Amino acid sequence: MRGGAAPTLSDIRHAHRERHGYERYLVVNRFLFRPVGFVLTWVAVHVGLTSEAVSWLSGMVGLIGCAALVSGDKALQPAGLAVLFLFNLLDCVDGDLARTLKTRNPYGAFLDSVCGGIIDLGFWAVVAILGFRHPELFRYPDGFGQGALFWLGVGGGTCFLAVTLGYLERTYVELLVEAWERLHPGRPGAGASGGEEAGPILVARHLLRNLRVRETHYVLLLIAWWIHAIDVLLAAYLVFYALHAFLVLVLYARRGRAIKAAWLGGGER
Repeated sequence: MRGGAAPTLSDIRHAHRERHGYERYLVVNRFLFRPVGFVLTWVAVHVGLTSEAVSWLSGMVGLIGCAALVSGDKALQPAGLAVLFLFNLLDCVDGDLARTLKTRNPYGAFLDSVCGGIIDLGFWAVVAILGFRHPELFRYPDGFGQGALFWLGVGGGTCFLAVTLGYLERTYVELLVEAWERLHPGRPGAGASGGEEAGPILVARHLLRNLRVRETHYVLLLIAWWIHAIDVLLAAYLVFYALHAFLVLVLYARRGRAIKAAWLGGGER
């Protein structure tokens, strides 16, 4: 749209249609963040911001939100939560700007990934530190008799398992998925939804995706903060990521052994 009239809200929504399939069942994103994100994208266009500038801004806003939550100042807790929500909105805006203005490029994609990923990387540790600094936000502040450091360990463990799960999936896509798809043409190799999947499997897949996205984490954190149950949220996600990573590892290892058997039995396909 460079050189012509500034894009309208309708143009911004239209440019976003290519993401509809991916976000269709991401409930919080679709019904809360995206509608507001479209308006902020329209504002960013008229202010003259680039998608790269918004990516940098989102990263700085995310760091400010995390700093507010771990500061130890109780008065900053609502502000920190609000700023994290703003960070996620800005992370929606940069991509919509690039799609609307047709300015997508590798550097922009890199910035978008890095500025969002850095905040995601330490999110559960931030939640644990928030509770450590404010024990009244825990249902079990003594860590089941293990001491105040227990929940810091849970937060660190949750961070580690979340990163491990992502690493397993990326490594599978990089090293195994192509061979698996050659071995089983027509079957989903990287965990994508297949048209022949049964209804319960599709429901479970969509539920898992919703539980893993940042928007859901932030809404659940807001609820847990409000009802003083941050430790329950941490424990639930520690178990969730542990089970998910274990099941993914078992699945990919089984596929890897099948690939190895075919590879050694009949040569490279």
